[in-house]
Amino acid sequence: MGIYKRKKKGKSYGQYVIKYPYDRDEETGKILYTTRTAGFYRKTAEEIYKRKITEWKEKVHLGVAPNKSMTLGELINRYLKLPSTVRLKSFNKVNQHCRALKERLGHINARDLKSQVVEQYRESRFEEISRRGEKYKPASINRELEVLKRIFNLAMRDELVEKNPCLKVERLHEDNARDRVLSLEELKRLIAVLPHHAADIFLVGYLTGMRFGEIVQLTWDRVNLSEGSFKLSQKHTKTREIRHVYFDEGIRAVLIRREIEKTSGDSLVFTYRGKSVKSIKTALTLALKKTGIMDFRFHDLRHTYVTNARKAGIDSQVVMKLTGHKTLSMFTRYNTVDFQDAQEALKKLNKFLGSEEIASIVLHEEKGVNNVIANPLNSLTPRDGLEPPTKWLTATRSAD
Repeated sequence: MGIYKRKKKGKSYGQYVIKYPYDRDEETGKILYTTRTAGFYRKTAEEIYKRKITEWKEKVHLGVAPNKSMTLGELINRYLKLPSTVRLKSFNKVNQHCRALKERLGHINARDLKSQVVEQYRESRFEEISRRGEKYKPASINRELEVLKRIFNLAMRDELVEKNPCLKVERLHEDNARDRVLSLEELKRLIAVLPHHAADIFLVGYLTGMRFGEIVQLTWDRVNLSEGSFKLSQKHTKTREIRHVYFDEGIRAVLIRREIEKTSGDSLVFTYRGKSVKSIKTALTLALKKTGIMDFRFHDLRHTYVTNARKAGIDSQVVMKLTGHKTLSMFTRYNTVDFQDAQEALKKLNKFLGSEEIASIVLHEEKGVNNVIANPLNSLTPRDGLEPPTKWLTATRSAD
């Protein structure tokens, strides 16, 4: 027991460490000790040490039996019920990771879980076969280990465990970088076979670089049709920051079409049969098979947008602001991108892609849609120098 600093080559370094009793072995009666860091100031370390010793003496004096440690399964159940966990956007994914951890390690006493056991779990998962018939990727296993580490950090905070067995466990190397860019020809082929509701979502992703969740959670009250912008709130962006996304005639035509087809009471812009859209993975998978397009996923549209914008000559800092990327954070924080910057960027991108080409794709001409809605766009009056999108005619079509 005591207060000390770690040493390296005979010299003390780092924070003070305290060693103190925390429990008694139920079988042998032997006192169990643990250590923890206690700050850089000895006085602070002494105060923490005295408090821990007092807690131990009170436990012994009162004859309080040491609490039986919780199993990892019990810790996982507790973690999943915490408000901070429930609020996570990725809760469903976290729950999935927890099921894997609970199935394989849930029976182990949380205090007895060692780093070696976690390493063995990591290696065994790497050799397992998923339901899709594939081995688990390093990124998936690393996410499970991150959840496990978080569970133990919160348990330490609440003094349910003394150590985190994940701290010294190395993560697997992730080689999951992607550089897939969807060409205009591929875009045209996919739009031709995608269901209409999925095609509209796909087009918005291609022309703005927005994330799938940002698109399907978009509500009409955050759409400024005359200005040509979406306002994404903090709760709808991955970075938890308000972001404005600007669009031009192509997306304006899509939005007008969605507005004409929506039923009363719809608050969401993109719906399917009056309900919110949770995923278009099935539709996209079928479309990829029909067209023979390989190795593509919806999130690749962000990379496609950034690549197209760069080739069109748009300033990288403008692109970062529009897409919500947070690299070069200090420079980006002080670099203001306003409405004029966004409009100039849209003009360049429109010129690069070819407005007539995009127009034919937006109208889903590959599906043989011929009926023109009479005069829906003429109701829009010019505002702030914006012309009504007369060249982007919307079209009627059968229900999805």
